[in-house]
Amino acid sequence: MSFAKDLVAGLDVPAEPGEEMVSHVDGPMKDSILKLYRSALMIGAEWEPAPANVSAPALVFWGALDPVCQVEFGEKLGLAVRASQVMGLDCNHWTVLQKPAEVAVTLEAHWNQPK
Repeated sequence: MSFAKDLVAGLDVPAEPGEEMVSHVDGPMKDSILKLYRSALMIGAEWEPAPANVSAPALVFWGALDPVCQVEFGEKLGLAVRASQVMGLDCNHWTVLQKPAEVAVTLEAHWNQPK
């Protein structure tokens, strides 16, 4: 499970959930992710316009220490989808694994907002 070890070492993912997550990454999943990334020759130009079409209430949470996607990207995403909140968390790339309690509380509050 080299990928799991890389997640733990490089992205501060807790070991147990990281290993569990990696155990669910099978061949078709790897293939689909790789095809998606390889198909996007100009990610910003190709993907950035679409969030403006989001009509559902939105919430963005982002790792303030994320070395993969800087927090400014999360802030831009929040503006694009008209998010009610952009929550910068004191963590790395895998916010749900690194700050599960904070994410859960924020999601519950978001889901309980009046429509």
